[in-house]
Amino acid sequence: MLASADTLDGPDETVRVESVTHECRDGLVRLTVTCVSTRWLRRKQVVEFRPDAIACHATVRGQGRLGMVRLLGGARLPQGLLPSGTAHRTVFSPNPDHPWRVARSAVEPAVISANGEGGEPGVGRWLFTPAPTCFGLSRERADDDRHLPAGSWLMLGLAAARRSFVEFGYDPTPGGFSVRCEYQGHTRVDGTFVTPTVLLLFGAADPYDGLRRYRAELAARGLAPAVADRPVADHWRQPIFCGWGAQCALAVEEGSRAPELSRQDRYEGFLDTLERRGLVPGTVTVDDKWQERYATCHPDPDRWPDLAGFIARRHAAGQRVLLWWKAWDPEGAPAEACVRDPNGNPLAIDPESRLGRSVIEEAVTRMLSPDGLDADGLKIDFIGRTPSGTGLLHAGPSWGFDLLHELLAVVYRAAKRVKPDSLIVTHTPDPGFLDVTDMIRLNDVLHLDHPDGRTLPEPSADAVVEQMTYRARVVRAACPELLVDTDGWCLPDRRALAAYAVAAPDLGVPALYYVDRMEFDPDGLDETTWSAVAAGWAAHRARYGLPTPGQPTRTGSEPS
Repeated sequence: MLASADTLDGPDETVRVESVTHECRDGLVRLTVTCVSTRWLRRKQVVEFRPDAIACHATVRGQGRLGMVRLLGGARLPQGLLPSGTAHRTVFSPNPDHPWRVARSAVEPAVISANGEGGEPGVGRWLFTPAPTCFGLSRERADDDRHLPAGSWLMLGLAAARRSFVEFGYDPTPGGFSVRCEYQGHTRVDGTFVTPTVLLLFGAADPYDGLRRYRAELAARGLAPAVADRPVADHWRQPIFCGWGAQCALAVEEGSRAPELSRQDRYEGFLDTLERRGLVPGTVTVDDKWQERYATCHPDPDRWPDLAGFIARRHAAGQRVLLWWKAWDPEGAPAEACVRDPNGNPLAIDPESRLGRSVIEEAVTRMLSPDGLDADGLKIDFIGRTPSGTGLLHAGPSWGFDLLHELLAVVYRAAKRVKPDSLIVTHTPDPGFLDVTDMIRLNDVLHLDHPDGRTLPEPSADAVVEQMTYRARVVRAACPELLVDTDGWCLPDRRALAAYAVAAPDLGVPALYYVDRMEFDPDGLDETTWSAVAAGWAAHRARYGLPTPGQPTRTGSEPS
């Protein structure tokens, strides 16, 4: 029941326990443990017991810049860290930080973060940034890391009104564990600070049932809305073609870089080729790098000489267009609009800077306004580049999860102001981000920054479907009111592409990234593959009564 709230000036260690008191009221038992601390004037830990749950938090009084807050364990003198004891053998994380695994050993750490990176080893926790801040614990041992053990689960979640930490970590020790939140010195305490509350929710049938219970607990505490239907525009459900996979395949073939192949002539060719195969997407995503500069979002005149005209022609064909937007990137923004390093160099656009907000709002207006490019929404990517580090300088009080939320809130509000039915796609399936997104993208299939990222378990097609089904179940459990973009890049071979095309309509909105070739499959796509994609799209459209763009819409007076 100890805790620690370290500051940049030094660690918080318990000198002694001063008192333990308890009270019982309305079926609730509350213990309060008051400690003498090396860092704070006073620290109290409060543990509340209900028949089906335990909740713990700490309160500190004094001054300091928070570093790491540890709960369900704390540092004490003279023996060091005292964690909570455990009997669980398996941990479930809703964060897909491994290319194929769903279950992990209880002695392996896990992290849910607003910060991560693709392409760099050891920090590949960016696919969901953030995932729901809730782990699952089981006393049973998993037979393998792709399948969860049967039996009930204990859910280990976090509840907080303010989340100015960058990551929430599960830290095991032999026979024990604790959890931590990394504040990195960007939260100043001058008086009293109340830590996030750790929730222990008992008796979930499986981790997905546990995530639903976690969402309900957040709603009961006023930290997330109760699950309710949200308005969904019909065109949001239309099958998606995103050109990124085709760009990557061409880059391999031509020996170039994929961002250089985001070109108007290439995309027109992609769509012509798909149409000849009988595949007409309802939504077209123009991917990286159509912009001249990431922050300002003017089209690159060499690659996209008439992006507005391209979008207008898609509209005339009954299609919608999403533009890829790179979160945080400061390219083209003035330094005073940005989070900066100690030398003043811009590192990320700062949504709490007046100038930073202005840069973002102007870019969103330019992309979506009928007087600008007239796009129909944004695919927001690189969310995991949320700034991290104690030495960074920024304008406002937010950091970590809260700063990321503010960035997306500026984008979302501007988009809905300009075009109310615009579609905003993110990869943030945490309930605290429900108000800044319409659709959750399951993100990259292959995890190329992991040592096993391109080595699939056999059979590979089954591994792809299993992994993406796990991600979709996380989204549906935590944020069931949001649509799911099933993604589809990058895939190992055409067999996996066909298998996932068949499975995707049961997970969400089908998405296609390829046109005639793939990066890792030397053979071109064949008729079997295209038949699978066409069948998946047809099944999805039939399920929701969606028309194929360019085909006449049937009315009741027409023959069926």
